[in-house]
Amino acid sequence: MKAVITGENDRLVGVNLLDNDDVEHVIEMEKDGTITGHQQDGYPDDPAQRTDEQGERVLQARKFARYYVFVEEGYDTVPAPENPVRIDAVRQAITEMDLAEFEKHFGDLYQQFDYEDGAGTKPAMTPPAEATDPTIYSKNVYLGVDPLETDLGTELARKHNLDVTKDAAEIDLTDVSGRELDAWGEFAGEFTARAIDEDVDLSDAAYIDDTSELYVKYPSGSNLVAADDHLAPAAREPDTVIELLPIDPQDLEYFKSFMDHYLRCQIRDSFVEMGVHPPEEFCVIGLGRFMAARGYDYVDFYPEFHKTKSDAFA
Repeated sequence: MKAVITGENDRLVGVNLLDNDDVEHVIEMEKDGTITGHQQDGYPDDPAQRTDEQGERVLQARKFARYYVFVEEGYDTVPAPENPVRIDAVRQAITEMDLAEFEKHFGDLYQQFDYEDGAGTKPAMTPPAEATDPTIYSKNVYLGVDPLETDLGTELARKHNLDVTKDAAEIDLTDVSGRELDAWGEFAGEFTARAIDEDVDLSDAAYIDDTSELYVKYPSGSNLVAADDHLAPAAREPDTVIELLPIDPQDLEYFKSFMDHYLRCQIRDSFVEMGVHPPEEFCVIGLGRFMAARGYDYVDFYPEFHKTKSDAFA
């Protein structure tokens, strides 16, 4: 995949790219990633007339164009759960957790798998009637950023006379005075503005801020949809979504290491679905994003990355 940005105004960005079949695509998108125009000269204009492979090339072009704009211009053009940068921040945050914190966020998933494997005595949930067999268990994962883990955050905290000895995740703003609250507000505004202006790398400051309740999904057309309606609408997109079939979780430490591998598979899928060979550390075999695995089964030019015995990266 090769791309260049052809123009930009206050609302739109234009991208010209060649896909992996050397077909040219001209794509226009809003700065939130909404594609407003897409022309190409190698495949039928009617999606219904395209082969599976041709349809996948068109989707790859759109995904790569969004990622290219994200990388080159810094606009939030990639849906968060498909963005390999966000998924890797989740992976690294989980790696840094101790087992107690990991259990706090993912203990219900471990409990469910332990029960289904026959070792546990009580499930974390009862799957609804419309769930598939085997069930696809899901959790939404939300990142937070601790600005005090960055040089910029420490600098600005001292400027505003704020306590830099605590992690941001531990600060309860209900316990501070009005003057301190105003100072934290000024700090947050200045940190956000300068982090954007100075292109500060926030990946090392990321932590798991929240996770959703455990729920299940089932395939519907080309998507996975939630089988549960008990989840309250989230205020923002999750930074990744866990979508797992039951496994033997062994013990909590093993399950934590398994999550690292699983998220590497998710990152692999994000790159592959935009027609890009994954970076070496994400060239792994195993099940990642559920619907990506369907593509590996049905699109001829994809190796079977999700199956344990494969020469996918040979």
